[in-house]
Amino acid sequence: MRKQTHTLSALLTVLLLGGCASSGKSTLAGAGIGAGLGAGIGALVDPGPKGEGRIRNVFIGAAAGSLLGAGTGLLVHGGVEGREKAAFENGKKEGKKTPSDYQGGATGEPTLLPPRVEARFVDEQVRGNIFVPAHFEYIIVEPARWTK
Repeated sequence: MRKQTHTLSALLTVLLLGGCASSGKSTLAGAGIGAGLGAGIGALVDPGPKGEGRIRNVFIGAAAGSLLGAGTGLLVHGGVEGREKAAFENGKKEGKKTPSDYQGGATGEPTLLPPRVEARFVDEQVRGNIFVPAHFEYIIVEPARWTK
């Protein structure tokens, strides 16, 4: 019995860690892993006299495991998606720094002013045998410079 417990706990650990690897399809992965674990646990449960209830136990375990696994996968995916969205919003805020954000300290060290860039839209063109789709060109009007 002790060996079966160790084998089952090792199998559970491997399957649960594998479910965390695919956040894009985590609900389906969770349902599949849960169904497999539920079926395995259902097979280990006492089947009654002469093993009459073993198939029923496997089906009940698979159904319950797939529901629990799908729910867990959905919750894990929601948490991952929330952290990714928060990191994206934080990156957008950090990317909108203005020259006043680059001011140096009061000790007199120089500050770096970012370059001034203009964006120009270029319509689609045909140059000889080459089609050039519409696009933006970014021109550095004033390079980055140090100030005191």
